[in-house]
Amino acid sequence: MGRGQPGIRPRAAPKPGYARSPVRPRPSQARCPASVCSGCLGKTALLDLPGASGVLLIPHLSFSNVSRSGAPSLPGAGAPGHLAEGAVRPRWASGRLTQALKASAPHRTLRFGVNSAKVVGRRGLDQFSQRNLILAKPRLSQRNRKQPRSGLPRWVLILQKESEASCSLLLNPNFVAARMPSPRAGLKSQLLVPNHGRLFLPFVFLCRHCGPLVLMVGLLLRTCELRAAGALQPNILLIMADDLGIGDLGCYGNSTLRTPHIDRLAEEGVRLTQHLAAAPLCTPSRAAFLTGRHSFRSGMDASDGYRALQWNGGSGGLPENETTFARILQQQGYATGLIGKWHQGVNCESRVDHCHHPLNHGFDYFYGMPFTLVNDCHPDRPPEVDAATRAKLWRYTQMLALGMLTVAASKACGLISVSWKAVMGAAGLVFLFFASWYASFGFVRRWNCILMRNHDVTEQPMVLERTASLMLKEAVSYIERNKHGPFLLFVSLLHVHIPLVTTKEFRGESQHGLYGDNVEEMDWLVGGKGMGGWEGGIRVPGIFRWPGVLPAGRVIHEPTSLMDVFPTVVQLAGGQVPQDRVIDGRSLVPLLQGAAEHSEHEFLFHYCGKHLHAARWHDKDSGRLWKVHYVTPRFHPEGAGACYGQGVCPCSGEGVTQHNPPLLFELSRDPSEARPLTPGSEPLYHAVVARVGQAVEEHRETLSPVPPQFSLSNILWKPWLQPCCGIFPFCSCTQDGDHRET
Repeated sequence: MGRGQPGIRPRAAPKPGYARSPVRPRPSQARCPASVCSGCLGKTALLDLPGASGVLLIPHLSFSNVSRSGAPSLPGAGAPGHLAEGAVRPRWASGRLTQALKASAPHRTLRFGVNSAKVVGRRGLDQFSQRNLILAKPRLSQRNRKQPRSGLPRWVLILQKESEASCSLLLNPNFVAARMPSPRAGLKSQLLVPNHGRLFLPFVFLCRHCGPLVLMVGLLLRTCELRAAGALQPNILLIMADDLGIGDLGCYGNSTLRTPHIDRLAEEGVRLTQHLAAAPLCTPSRAAFLTGRHSFRSGMDASDGYRALQWNGGSGGLPENETTFARILQQQGYATGLIGKWHQGVNCESRVDHCHHPLNHGFDYFYGMPFTLVNDCHPDRPPEVDAATRAKLWRYTQMLALGMLTVAASKACGLISVSWKAVMGAAGLVFLFFASWYASFGFVRRWNCILMRNHDVTEQPMVLERTASLMLKEAVSYIERNKHGPFLLFVSLLHVHIPLVTTKEFRGESQHGLYGDNVEEMDWLVGGKGMGGWEGGIRVPGIFRWPGVLPAGRVIHEPTSLMDVFPTVVQLAGGQVPQDRVIDGRSLVPLLQGAAEHSEHEFLFHYCGKHLHAARWHDKDSGRLWKVHYVTPRFHPEGAGACYGQGVCPCSGEGVTQHNPPLLFELSRDPSEARPLTPGSEPLYHAVVARVGQAVEEHRETLSPVPPQFSLSNILWKPWLQPCCGIFPFCSCTQDGDHRET
């Protein structure tokens, strides 16, 4: 039986021109590292970053001071064209006029486009190459706005070099520049955020399962207060990717998929090697992430049958009495937003009660998909939602149809004495049976694949090809609206869950087909499924980045969990975790800062639905990491490492193997679980199994029954619960909604 992690792919070096986001130097630094700094200008730095496009932010600089050589005249920097001794000078192409710039009057609005950039003003112009120059404007200098606060730049000039090397010159600490490039299109998108004394310090975390996930946490802290413990509530950004495997990232060993942005975050942050998802499936894993509790404690998991929500029109979902980290941060004065995938239910009794909606769980803004991506969302893909039930109904229909044909033939041959009226009536009932179930499944794309903004449906059905860009636009807009903080933004990406839909800029760019293209597009926006307790289904990448607070390049081999995000975020916001319920997560702050040597998790328990499949023990005295398997799924085909053809592996019954005595692995030496230990090969076998068994019994004493959210009555589609814009059942509206819910 194969026990390795399926789907691990190596990683190749980025192609030339696949740019990284420029680094924002700290305003308080008058010096920069020699490895990246070619010259310094007061409190700013000229950075030489291989493979990146230059970004030049110039405050209050007249265009009349830009020389024919293309180098601006900087105040205090010497003669026109002189940047700093030893600085890398951008090379500019000469030729016909492709960009026309005129000097702007103080605080005048800039008008610009991709092919021609203009500034309304009063002076002459200079000529630049289109590929080298793009003009963008600060958000606060738009038309009809009041005069921006003192010290803000009136405009931003973005300079892209012709050479492979590049530089980023930041002349004003009031701006933060972040870039999301396309490998084909070059400079694709710019995020320019006025800083107002705050410095963007990403605190990044990656994990695997909502299926597999990626999570990124960003903090915006006042520069002067970075060392003041808890003195300021940080702005927090969480980004989660769906169904991304640990082996699909360069920083975890992949050599053929390009994930330079995530890799860079890993280089500058703390990387976790024993980070674990709370469940091997989407809905329960997200419930555990949001609440810091195993999903079965809230009823968001099942013993058998359905293990994830199937319809927007079902009544199951995250119970109202569960406390999410968003609710606690909302009580702490945070603005809280969710952009992207939810998959925790919508309604209970009517299509407008929204009892499971994000706005009823601590988020005060929502834009995204209340369900999840499935093949049914793409008109050219085979159906996925309730595929097993659909197959059974189709078999029943065929059997009934064959029976009716037999009856009709027998009647025609005079073999039976029934009236033709009775035969036709029975045939009509068979047709109605077929039409009833086939019509409902035929509306899956229209009913499940929708976008909502807060309580309103804005796109039904959604257009997958443009969804990624809409999510990015919403995220940037939310940060801009709430930049003064404090805010929590949870960006829940649809990548890389099937169907794998990639925009044209990324198609064919990777060496691994559509999945690889999807991973690389996911990286620009910044494995096995349902495998029980095997590492390939729950092991996830984890990265935390916080410059100046967390050490760069540190690797932690302690066991940690996706559920740890809940208490970690709550602690950072100055809140308190609930004391009236069991919280399975533990704050990672002491471990990340180096104040604690070991994780607070001595034992971690791995469930498949409501069935305990495995448990791990970190013996802190010896440092050895043990894992005991009580139940394992039977892979199809045998040794494949996954249950192909079944969607997800079963949790119980004939589809699993019970192990007595249990399987034992030492993960510190055998992370792929390829070599099970026996009493003959491991002297501590019986002692380890007994100690883990004792911990399992103590853990089970904390369990209590709760109403199941995945019962058949909750899972079934109900027309009165279906979110709809337009006329039901033909619900239809375009982006931002040309109809309201009816």
